This record gives sequence, C-alpha cells and structure tokens, in this order.
Amino acid sequence: MGKFIITEDEKKHIMGLYERIGDKLTSLNLSSLKSMSTKEEAKFLNSYYKINLDAATTGSWTDKDYNENLKKFMEEKGISVWICKKGDGYCSDGGDDEGEVTTKEIVKLKQAMGLPVKGQPVVSQTNGQEKINTTNDKSYDYKLSDGKYYYTAKGQNKWVEATGKGLESIKTKVKF
Repeated sequence: MGKFIITEDEKKHIMGLYERIGDKLTSLNLSSLKSMSTKEEAKFLNSYYKINLDAATTGSWTDKDYNENLKKFMEEKGISVWICKKGDGYCSDGGDDEGEVTTKEIVKLKQAMGLPVKGQPVVSQTNGQEKINTTNDKSYDYKLSDGKYYYTAKGQNKWVEATGKGLESIKTKVKF
C-alpha cells in the first residue's frame, strides 16, 4: 500500500472530527447550527445562574463549564441527562462528541429555557403563576406573572410592568 499526502487544512479537518470535551472546535464547527444553539443555551444559563460562560460567545459545546451548568440545569428541572459515549446509539458513532451533555428530551429542555422549538411558540412557565414569551418579536420578551404583564429588552431580564397602550397591546398580541 502506497503513501498518500494530505494538506494541513485536511489534517485540521480530520483532527477536528476527534475533539473531546474541553478541546477547541474548528472554525467550521463554530459556525454550525449546533454552535448557534449552544450560544443560545449558554446565554440562557448565564442569565439564569448569573455566570459568564465563554460558550455564549464562542458556541463551543465542548466547553467544560457549559456542559457542567447544562447538566445542573437539566437535573434541577427534572430533564433526563445523557452523557455521550462512543457507540451509545444516540450520539455520533465516531465518538467525537464523547462526554458531551445532552438529553433525549430536547423539546422539554428548550421549553424550560424559553428557547424556540421548531413549530411551537416559545412560552416557558417558571412557576405556577408565571409565563414568559421570548418569540413574539425581535426586540422584547414578555412575562405574565400573578395577573400582571411585564416586558424587557430581549434577553435582559430587567422586567418593567406594562401600562397603558403597551399593556393593551401585550394583552391582545402576545400569547401565553
């Protein structure tokens, strides 16, 4: 069998297929849909736990802190935790996502975070009396809590009670 030669870029791509938790991802991986989803989840976790995960800006799903906090959140919300293992029949067969925290209850996770689930409006229920809608528009998030309506700039969680025309608009246009 003869030798074959690959370019440095091809080598980087191949090596990128075998990265593990804690390793850096390739630029191709960091521009993927999975990376965009990771950014959304990490931004939520930052707000929820008042922390500053790097994954919120990088989109790196191999970030150890991101995986630890994602697991903690899922356990708190009663969402089943799945740790990827090579050959587990759920994660990638090559084992390139080994150690990654995920779940088979993706819809439940996204709903608990108030993130979009394809084909469904985003309404998260934080307790028996509070509902949040983050998909009504691009500028604001809305909350219904104890019969009162609130709004905040997208992702800020600095809630302001709605009054006047704003209140009427929320009541008629935002679904909870």
